[in-house]
Amino acid sequence: MDKKNLLVYSSGMPSIDNTEFEIVERKGIGHPDTLCDTIAEKVSQAYSQYCLKRYGIILRHMVDKIALSGGSAKVKFGSGEMQKPVRIYLNCRFTRTWQQETIPYLEIVKDTVYKHLGDVLPLLDLDQWLMIVDNTHFAPGPGVVYEADGSTQNERQFFFEIPQKEFAVFHDNSLRSNDTSTAVTYSPLSATEKIVMLIETTLNGKEFKKLYPYVGTDIKVMARRMKKRMDITVCIPFIAAHTPSKDFYFEKLKFMEGIIKQLVVSQFEQFDVTVSLNTRDNPSKSDYYLTLTGSAIESGDEGVVGRGNRYNGVIPFTRHMSMEACCGKNPVYHVGKLYTAICSLISEEIHHLVGLETYVYLTSQMGRSLSDPWSACVDICGGNATPVQRQMIEEIIERNLANANETTQKIVRGELNLF
Repeated sequence: MDKKNLLVYSSGMPSIDNTEFEIVERKGIGHPDTLCDTIAEKVSQAYSQYCLKRYGIILRHMVDKIALSGGSAKVKFGSGEMQKPVRIYLNCRFTRTWQQETIPYLEIVKDTVYKHLGDVLPLLDLDQWLMIVDNTHFAPGPGVVYEADGSTQNERQFFFEIPQKEFAVFHDNSLRSNDTSTAVTYSPLSATEKIVMLIETTLNGKEFKKLYPYVGTDIKVMARRMKKRMDITVCIPFIAAHTPSKDFYFEKLKFMEGIIKQLVVSQFEQFDVTVSLNTRDNPSKSDYYLTLTGSAIESGDEGVVGRGNRYNGVIPFTRHMSMEACCGKNPVYHVGKLYTAICSLISEEIHHLVGLETYVYLTSQMGRSLSDPWSACVDICGGNATPVQRQMIEEIIERNLANANETTQKIVRGELNLF
C-alpha cells in the first residue's frame, strides 16, 4: 500500500480496563438479530462453497439484508402452541446462472436455514411454522448508463443476470473496492467483554442445555462496569414444556442467578459482582419470560442483519466500533466484510506479536484497489510504540492486505467468525 496513507500513533487513549466506565452487551444464539446474522453468513458460505466446488470461483451475491418477522405463540406453564408462522425475508441478490447452468440458490438457502434453526430452535416445527419469502432481485446497482440507441458497454449490467468470468471471480490484486467504508477493530477484549461472552456461551453450551433443558437460547447479557463494580443483567427465556409451574420458574431463576455469579466471580476476582435476571417479570400481570421454543422470534419479535453483535461477538457501547453489517456480504470484494476481517486479523496480530493494545482503522475508497486502502491507521492505547514496534506493526498491516485472498478463503470455510 501507499506508505503515506499508513499511520501508527497514540491519541493518549487509556487501556480499556483502566477506564472508569464500560457497558457491553451480547445477544445470544437464539436472539432474532443473531439468528439473522448467522443465517446470512452461513448462506453466503454455502453459496460460495457450492460455486467453488462446481465452478472453481465465487460468483457475485449479497445476502446481508435478510430479515426475520416473528410468529405468534400461546404459552402457559407446562405447554404451549404456535399460532402464526415465523417468516424469513430474503432481501438478497444471487447470480442465478453460470455457463448455462441454473444455480439452485433457493435450495441452498432452505437447506442452510433448516439446519441452523433446527440446531438452535429444535422445538420449532419448521415444516409447519416457518415461511421463507423470496424477495431476491438481480439488479446490478447504479452505474449502468445507456446510450441513445439503447446500448451500453458497462459490464455491470451482467453482474447477476449473465455473469462473465472476468468480473465474477475470486480475489486478485486487480479487484477494486465496491464501497467507501471504514472498518474498526481492536484487541484484546476487555474483562467486561470476556464476562458477557463467558455467560452467554456457557448458558447456551450443549452440556449446559443437557443439565438444564428449561433454559432457551434467546439469552441477552448486559454488563455495566463502574470502576471495580460489575453489575450484570441477563434475560433468560424459559421453555414452557420444561417449566411446569410458577414456583419452578422462580426457583430455577434464583438458581441460575447463583450459577452466573459463581461463574463470573471464579474467573474475575477483581470485581464486586451483582447479577439480575429477567427484570421485567411481573407476576401480578402474568408477565414472565416463558417461551415455547426458547426464542422471542416465536411471538412477534423481529430480527435484521447487522443489529446484533459486532464482528468480535459483543456490542461495546463505550468503544470505537464500525456499524458495518459484515454477515452475508460477498467475501471477495465487499469491503464492509473483507476489510473488517483483515482489520480484525491485524489488531489480533499486533496484540499477540507486538504486545500492544490497539484500535485499527481501515478505510476503503470506492474504485480503489483492495490492496491499497485509502488509509490504514493504528491507535495505540495506554502508551506509545518503539521504532521497532512501529516497524512490526507496518509489516503486519502490509502482510494482511497482501493476503486478502487467503482471508476470503478462511471466511468461506467458516474459520473467521464475524459475529
